[in-house]
Amino acid sequence: MLNVFRLVRTLALQETYSATIDVSGNILIAKGYGMRAGIIGAGFAGVAAARVMAECGVGVTLFSAEKVPPYYRPRLPELAFGYDVPSDIFMHGLEWYADNGIDLRLDSEVKVFTPDFEVTLKDGKREKFDVLIIATGGGPLMPAFCRDCKLPDIFQLWNYPDAVNIREHLRAGKKLVIVGGGIIGLESALRAGDSNLKVTVIEKAKRLMPQNFGEKASWFIEAQLRERNIDLILDDSVSCFERKEGNRILVNTENKNGILCDLAIVSVGVGFNTSMAEAAGLKTGRRICVDKHLQTSAPGIFAAGDIAGLGVCNPCSVKAALAQGKTAGHNALVFLNGGKMEIYEPEPVPVNLKYKDFQLYSIGEIPGPGKDEKILDHEDMKTYRSCIYESNVLAGVEMVGTNKDFLKYQQELLVSGRAKHE
Repeated sequence: MLNVFRLVRTLALQETYSATIDVSGNILIAKGYGMRAGIIGAGFAGVAAARVMAECGVGVTLFSAEKVPPYYRPRLPELAFGYDVPSDIFMHGLEWYADNGIDLRLDSEVKVFTPDFEVTLKDGKREKFDVLIIATGGGPLMPAFCRDCKLPDIFQLWNYPDAVNIREHLRAGKKLVIVGGGIIGLESALRAGDSNLKVTVIEKAKRLMPQNFGEKASWFIEAQLRERNIDLILDDSVSCFERKEGNRILVNTENKNGILCDLAIVSVGVGFNTSMAEAAGLKTGRRICVDKHLQTSAPGIFAAGDIAGLGVCNPCSVKAALAQGKTAGHNALVFLNGGKMEIYEPEPVPVNLKYKDFQLYSIGEIPGPGKDEKILDHEDMKTYRSCIYESNVLAGVEMVGTNKDFLKYQQELLVSGRAKHE
């Protein structure tokens, strides 16, 4: 298929036309060579959108605020705590972008964009495009207790520099406190434990991952973490950090006297910066509002990935970001050339974590009122599998310590979900 794309690009350049390929794979040639697309944000959604548009002959500029090429964000804990730097953490080498007609601009933070597709960079430079895609993703939430904290050994783990910074400060035998018991926090705890750090996880909720797992599954997760010598403090909140003698940190919580540690990682969730979109007059909520075509309230400006306000996608979902990037790229081409836009159909996205023999998987609903949980099997706090039914229709799946038949149930859930909406 890639050879077809390259042929289309060649035709576009030679004949001063731009080219698109519709959802059936048909090559569409339309007037418009010289059109330019600006994509703000170089995560999964941004790179996917850039590829779709560049392969069809549009001049693509991909703006990244980071100094390194686009990378696999879910692998940041591996970079922070691994014995070796993963060589394949980057999506592509720099030459790939040039070879595929994508002008990748590193260290190029966009500060302003306008409804008529003008972009202003942090250094004041301006560029004009024919269509825009916003794929800036989310950012780490900054709780009040660390917003004004200037202590040097308190980190977040959200981007490549964060991971490198943590890596450079690790020392075997040191005490690490992780604030937040989500996927990033738990994987960091597991990897840090294997790096001979003493680890404590503080979670505000009464149990781990309550949005993704029911009470019984959470017990299994907690038991397996404690078995790996990870200390868990649940139903408690950090109030402040203090510097103590010997460059140690005192983590004060609401319910305990304080925990001494050598370094701390804060990973309490994701937030979204919609200020640029608001300044451009776009409709926003917690994220940028989009329609079923991923188009914002301004014609010709699309949004994809975590920043797109669909209200149903899990932040940090690679699968959803890639799918949205491709749809936004296609629909941006349609905006330029005419034709029928694709509808983005959101689906439940699985949450999963596998590190050595520690595994957890979840998709869809969790046990609760009006739902029936069918336990498939459980074994001495080692493995737990259950399906959740609503009106006798599969609505959710959760597994701990195993992924046996998870893909089968996931497919059944997705099919039943589609049938509901038909």
